[in-house]
Amino acid sequence: MKEASTLIEALTGLAWPLFASVVVWRLFPLIKGLVGRGNFTVRVGDTELTVQQFSDQLVETTADIQQRLTAVSAGDGPEEASEPTERPPVLLRRVLWVDDQPANNAYETAQLQALGVEVVHATSTQAGVRALHRARPAFDAVISDMGRNEPAGYNTDAGLDLIREIRTFDDTTPVFIYASTKTLARMDEITTAGGNGVAWSPVKLFDLLHEAGEFPAAAGA
Repeated sequence: MKEASTLIEALTGLAWPLFASVVVWRLFPLIKGLVGRGNFTVRVGDTELTVQQFSDQLVETTADIQQRLTAVSAGDGPEEASEPTERPPVLLRRVLWVDDQPANNAYETAQLQALGVEVVHATSTQAGVRALHRARPAFDAVISDMGRNEPAGYNTDAGLDLIREIRTFDDTTPVFIYASTKTLARMDEITTAGGNGVAWSPVKLFDLLHEAGEFPAAAGA
């Protein structure tokens, strides 16, 4: 009975991405047919993608959801299975996303927009810092990749540099690194710099964001 209860809690926590995966499963034959036509493109949020790019991101997210649900049913103890914690009374109305390739995050951006979150993109550390200084109203969270092309060249520590720069004038806004699992090896550096977490998959990213505050659509705002 306890295992069943844990699985139900996990499914509840994953309700919105799981629903999306069902929609994708039903639309996959159509998407596959469109890919065969050539360079067909779709708009996801503010970004234009080829159907192949779009479907690849959907498949990655769906696979991640499946893996996490499998872990819950096997009793491997994912984070969703822990006791729910009280969330701060904060709404994530605006998020700043710093990445030199915004199209790589189009699917996640569209999901945030569907949940009532405004997403503003910046493609460099300095552009992100300027956006934070000019923001009216302020951003409720910041997402950054770790390595990216900057005006001076490729910087493998761009995410760390952004965190350090932000912490010189802002001690409170959550800053999350969204990168590959290799970045987990640098967790100590990230937290020491003032980062609030590392996500390596869409589901983990939304876990972190949800810990920082409620999505407006979910809160009825």
